[in-house]
Amino acid sequence: MPDNILTALNPRQREAVETISGPVLIVAGPGSGKTRVITHRIAYLVDRCGVQPYRIAALTFTNKAAREMRERADDLMRTRSDQVTLSTFHSFCARVLRRHGELLGLDKDYTIYDQSDQTSLVKRAMEESNINDKQFSPGKILSAISGAKSKLLGVEGYGLKKADYYEEIVHRVYERYEDLLAQSSALDFDDLILKTHALLREHSDVAESYRDRYVHVMVDEFQDTNVAQYEIAKQLTGEYRNLCVVGDPDQSIYSWRNADIRNILSFQKDFADAKLISLEENYRSTETILEAAQGVISPNSQRLEQNLFTKLGRGVPIVVHESYDENDEAQFVISEIESLVPSRYKWSDIAVMYRVNAQSRALEEMCLRYDVPYHLVGSIKIYQRQDIKDHVSNMRLIANH
Repeated sequence: MPDNILTALNPRQREAVETISGPVLIVAGPGSGKTRVITHRIAYLVDRCGVQPYRIAALTFTNKAAREMRERADDLMRTRSDQVTLSTFHSFCARVLRRHGELLGLDKDYTIYDQSDQTSLVKRAMEESNINDKQFSPGKILSAISGAKSKLLGVEGYGLKKADYYEEIVHRVYERYEDLLAQSSALDFDDLILKTHALLREHSDVAESYRDRYVHVMVDEFQDTNVAQYEIAKQLTGEYRNLCVVGDPDQSIYSWRNADIRNILSFQKDFADAKLISLEENYRSTETILEAAQGVISPNSQRLEQNLFTKLGRGVPIVVHESYDENDEAQFVISEIESLVPSRYKWSDIAVMYRVNAQSRALEEMCLRYDVPYHLVGSIKIYQRQDIKDHVSNMRLIANH
């Protein structure tokens, strides 16, 4: 066994890697090395315990997390990591349905609709159901349909649970939306999970084949899974019961995508004999940051208590600055940045976060005024926005005539 599988781990991480029998809940605080634990656990199972790589599945929530796990597993295991099932839930379920979806009446070459396709289809379903899209938001109706599917509620199940007029509207659209998907031989992203769950529930031979294959199932970012994804993880766990989930309820940020934080809180109820291991050493932050974060999150009752610590020292104090207005605030931010660059840091070492995209305007204008290079993440720079470009074009027209 390569020496670096265990020697690079702290005692808690090593315990998590070496605990391989039965259900395991690893509560991994921020910056505690959870991805390292998962990938080292996979390598340990293969190299020390003799588990065949193809009998291990590691599922996660985002493509980024799946890529990172794959890269780290490649570094540890070389070519043998290719045989490990390492993917997002959606990617895993898409492959299962390509192989077995015909048992549910699905076309083997079904199309997966993206967000834009789904929105267009909801609008069409509303039009054909004589529902005014000015009175009822298509986006909100699509969100309600997505929420239903994440709770394993199909059209019939949602219809039985509807409790008011709005849910009646959603149900009518949901029913027509599903008909239109079927006519196009298409699935939306939520269907990948919903129909895989139905497949494993209704076809025991298929479910048993996957349970026989996967001796060990691991789930990363467990706090960001929804009810349907958790149910699939349990469906894959057969007689071996080797289900290891890794997550932190304090870091759940995807409730708007129907992630259910209760999954991580209920794991120990579902698996009464589960081993609980807490990764509490933070490698990313100073004591000051950890104490502040603890002060913010501690009133939350839906969490597992953790005692995070770090060996990085106290660090610099947190500054709370009260500004007169948004321009004064932006001026202060730029002044702080200029005090750090280039003496100690590069421009790319610094990040500025704000609550909503509209708040970027004052910051962008100040960056442009003081020649501070910046890269806007998740939005469009102020002078590239269509409304601003239209105004600039109009001003140029006026100036030239």
